[in-house]
Amino acid sequence: MSPNLDLDAIRAAAERIRPHVLRSPVLRHRLRPDCELLLKAESLQPTGSFKIRGAFSLMTTLGPDVPGVVAHSSGNHAQAVARAGAVLGIPAVVVMPSDVPAVKRTRAEADGAELVLVGTDSSEREERAEALAHERGLVPVPPFDHPLVAAGQGTAALELCEDAGDLDRFYAPVSGGGLIAGCATALHALRAGIEIVGCEPEDADDTRRSLAAGERVSVPPPRTIADGLRVRIPGAFTFPVLRRHVARVELVSDEEMLLAMAFALRELRLVLEPSGATSLAVALREGVGRCGVLLSGGNVDAALLTRVVQEKLS
Repeated sequence: MSPNLDLDAIRAAAERIRPHVLRSPVLRHRLRPDCELLLKAESLQPTGSFKIRGAFSLMTTLGPDVPGVVAHSSGNHAQAVARAGAVLGIPAVVVMPSDVPAVKRTRAEADGAELVLVGTDSSEREERAEALAHERGLVPVPPFDHPLVAAGQGTAALELCEDAGDLDRFYAPVSGGGLIAGCATALHALRAGIEIVGCEPEDADDTRRSLAAGERVSVPPPRTIADGLRVRIPGAFTFPVLRRHVARVELVSDEEMLLAMAFALRELRLVLEPSGATSLAVALREGVGRCGVLLSGGNVDAALLTRVVQEKLS
């Protein structure tokens, strides 16, 4: 199988994962007279986020004798790997932060994954997963920095193109870059003139800084409420893809994420987690024309959701 990330690789991933993922709906919302939002609701996936696409994309290529897989994750990728392991009969070990939202931990455990909890820094999770892969002969399933994972994530944009038609802009959250790398590759192959806009938390702006510097730049451990976007440096594989395809990266405050979550509840009848609301927040702020918006996940802690309802919807 080719290690490249291109439209053929994304289409091949779509065929592999088709039996295991939801073709999530595209919701249409007229935001302003000059702006229509075409919202790809990945929050409705069986595990609550787009990560299930990348996990199945890689894990369906593994042979029958694989001893198991290991992944590191702030939560959504862990759930995806746990679910893929349960469906495909592959033992899964997931390394998660000690402050992972309870809903993400509980669901990974429910699918039979072995959980290993470490500190809150994303680099600590990565190091522990690498050590476990070496010690136990496990196959790593990276959360973003792998062509098969990025190709799986790109299938969301493939579906969006088929269901939404022409688009002027596309907004997606940016963490390590797998989602936007895969989606941008598909979109620019099918909609050459579209503007790709990445969306990052204000204190997790490693991609914006890296694009400005022309090289990968690390940031201090982020404290944003968007627990799914706390990666400190773009992926080595994904960053060159982002340099080719991403026009710009816009930053989002925690307050804007909360307001976008409230908008999704009120106007779309959707539950989003903060990470999944970053793209919506930017589209609400500046969207014009026909805007594709990737709503990446909905695994929100009950206490935070209650806060949004009480403070932002009252």
